[in-house]
Amino acid sequence: MAILTARSATKRFGGLVAVNQLDLDVEEHAIHSIIGPNGAGKTTFFNCVTGFSQPEEGQIFFQGKPITGLTPDQVTQLGISRTYQNIRLFGNMTALENILVGEHPHLRSGWTGAVLRTPGTVREERVAHEEALRLLRFVGLRGKGDFLARNLPYGEQRRLEIARALASRPTLLLLDEPTAGMNPAETAEMMAFIRRLRDELGITIVLIEHQMRVVMGISDVVTVLDYGEKIAEGTPQQVQNDQRVIEAYLGRGSAAEAAGLVTRQPEAGPQRVTPRAGGTMLEVEDIHAYYGHIHALKGVSLTVGDGEVVTLIGANGAGKSTTLNSISGLIRPRQGRVRLAGEDLVGCPPHDIVARGVVQVPEGRRVFSQLTVLENLRIGAHARRGADGLNEDLRRVFALFSRLEERRDQVAGTLSGGEQQMLAIGRGLMARPRVLLLDEPSMGLAPVLVDSIFQAIRELHAGGTTILLVEQNARIALQVADRGYVLQTGQVVLSDSAENLRQNEMVRKAYLGIT
Repeated sequence: MAILTARSATKRFGGLVAVNQLDLDVEEHAIHSIIGPNGAGKTTFFNCVTGFSQPEEGQIFFQGKPITGLTPDQVTQLGISRTYQNIRLFGNMTALENILVGEHPHLRSGWTGAVLRTPGTVREERVAHEEALRLLRFVGLRGKGDFLARNLPYGEQRRLEIARALASRPTLLLLDEPTAGMNPAETAEMMAFIRRLRDELGITIVLIEHQMRVVMGISDVVTVLDYGEKIAEGTPQQVQNDQRVIEAYLGRGSAAEAAGLVTRQPEAGPQRVTPRAGGTMLEVEDIHAYYGHIHALKGVSLTVGDGEVVTLIGANGAGKSTTLNSISGLIRPRQGRVRLAGEDLVGCPPHDIVARGVVQVPEGRRVFSQLTVLENLRIGAHARRGADGLNEDLRRVFALFSRLEERRDQVAGTLSGGEQQMLAIGRGLMARPRVLLLDEPSMGLAPVLVDSIFQAIRELHAGGTTILLVEQNARIALQVADRGYVLQTGQVVLSDSAENLRQNEMVRKAYLGIT
């Protein structure tokens, strides 16, 4: 029996048809994956199901009843909950408080009971607190209830968001890229956890996911979208062998091979550009950084030569993004030094560090969603003194990402995830960086777009741009980098050439998924 049904569902944004005449049936207690390239309409369909958007045509049914036109809170009350592609937790609230927010739709006490502390209200709050603690244990966050959500490692934030969704007692759970940014070991843990949601709690799962090993490993049914239309549907094996899926979703590059749907050819050595003989451009020396009482970085040291690409790899929570944030001034290290061409940066405000030439492209893109592509790019040049060369820099960005030129007048919030990532990198380049800090550029992207982004990184490297790259996809990161560092619990545990790290047994098992 189908728990969720779509019939001719169509959603438009102006002249763009994001979801086009979609027919879909999700069977009860199934794990049903929806895949497709960035911009295919996957998240838009989730938004239509949950009431954030309304389809202009067609109907969506839940347990046989129409839900088109309902508000998000009404949809939640029916038993549908979701997570988001970019984590949306309340960062300044504790993990426990975030889960209690998820329980709110089922709490009955009003403001009178809260003020007077009536026995019924006290009893209800106690039950809610106990349920929140149970959910923390269920998702593997025992003992983390008092931690601020923003201080949890990325992987634990993902689990917390799922716990909050579970707190609303769903019978249908929509998961939007739950393994984005995870290494192979963490991905395997998340796959097992998703199975538990279905097998132990009886919840039906609809999954948007770009990691094909996840899709093929846990799905009962896979639906493939392209330009808002369903182009294929069936078992993982049927979809895996569909040539339309391979061409539309994966392309034929290295990311497609890594995804597991294209047979891997003998691998040529990665192209390298010899770093310019200009010495050290960026030096990090023995930095220690904290989040409250959490010692996040414990004496991290690294160097990036002029014209080099250096990558940081490691598990979620290892300290990779914290290292970038310490360099760019978003976090002030309690100890240690950060030097740009010999000039100390510690203590400088972030805008001053940008003006000196260190530019960070943040995890999650963070474009200005209400501004156009062109306006976002011009903001990237804001820290420069004067507008000399602005048009030349725009031409350079458009040459690197031709899709941005095609969409120069489009509002950034309506771009696909891949296009937003191109925009985030382009905005960083507009500042004419001496060092470009890239934080998880492949996160949430379809494999064919991962290839496009990393080809752009290769071109920047060939042009002599100095890059420090944080990337969970260690395989492709080590293909473009000259050298790499492995972080573990806030410490550098290994550093070597990229080629040697690719062959290192520990790296192969922990971060490349090779046994």
